[in-house]
Amino acid sequence: MKITYANYAKAKDFTCLGAWCLLFGPEQHLKREALARMRAEVMASGGVGAEATWETLEGSEVTARDLIARGQTLGLFGGARGIVVLQAERIGREQQEELAKLVAPLPSEISVILVTGETGDRRRILTAALRKAVETHGLAVECPEMKPREAASWAVSHAKSLGKKLEPAAAQKLASQRVGTGLGELASEVEKLAAYVGDAPAITVSDVDAITPRLIEESVFQLIDAVAARSPGRAVALLRPMLRGGRDESYRVLPLLAQAVREIWQTKLLVEHGWRPGAEMDEETAAMLPADGRRNVLALFARRGWLAGRRITQAQAFSWAQLTRAVLALHSCDLAMKGIAGKIGDEQVALELLVLQLCTDLPMPLWEDRTPVSP
Repeated sequence: MKITYANYAKAKDFTCLGAWCLLFGPEQHLKREALARMRAEVMASGGVGAEATWETLEGSEVTARDLIARGQTLGLFGGARGIVVLQAERIGREQQEELAKLVAPLPSEISVILVTGETGDRRRILTAALRKAVETHGLAVECPEMKPREAASWAVSHAKSLGKKLEPAAAQKLASQRVGTGLGELASEVEKLAAYVGDAPAITVSDVDAITPRLIEESVFQLIDAVAARSPGRAVALLRPMLRGGRDESYRVLPLLAQAVREIWQTKLLVEHGWRPGAEMDEETAAMLPADGRRNVLALFARRGWLAGRRITQAQAFSWAQLTRAVLALHSCDLAMKGIAGKIGDEQVALELLVLQLCTDLPMPLWEDRTPVSP
């Protein structure tokens, strides 16, 4: 059976005992919560004179035969046994294929739990055959990355568990502009805000503005919007607050700008080949994208579905000539800031000049006419 974490959390009749289980998806916080519930179930199931056991294995060290043998063997003291395989996608492909054929119902006192790491590397994935086998003989729980509205709702609930009311507008600002949708990071920030407000019953937008810094990725997104609109004044105005941290911030912003342009380039390619969010892409077009899932926009959209629409809008605003110029400018600026080609004395000024170049057709003598590279 395959279910989402939300359904797993609501239902109390799902049991991991006597079943193969799979926890997969990009949201690590939900996996930890699901795994904690399964552990509690296993450890509480020991009978009189019996003692439950819980063991953890690494996927890279697991073989199919060994895991099957463990899954048929009760704990040393006769109690329930939980066997967890972390980074299950690192089980060798041949071992995964063999394991898929051997998966079968388990003794009622045993649970084998596979937990994926979701590194984004397409060379390290759980095979479809193994996933299907677990769904057939057990429970597969999907832990997806939340959309901003869902993450904001989760933050409100988490604040309530701490005895605080998180105002909806404050929650939305946390999820969309300040922290992002990662639940682990949201939990930490809500707990910090709860301590900050002290005895006050509510956490407000002003509290968020006071102690939670803006999510730099959101600032970069707004900056790219300004570049697409060919608005140099707004683009530079958005850039300057991002550089207030000094030289280190300059070297942080440039890779984020380059990443955004790569994602827009790939998105434009996909859209022009007929792709739309939720649709399958033909193999020929998909092969044109990076094999590394950390740089592949389709893998990114699978983890962060809400981002697809925003990148499509930006891709439609850029021409191929603008994107080519942007790649050239970013590469040249990177070489100059590293001292490889060209010379600059102030990284912040260099980034401002870069943004002006992205917004206009003006040449700049510092790094014009460098050789472009493929995104």
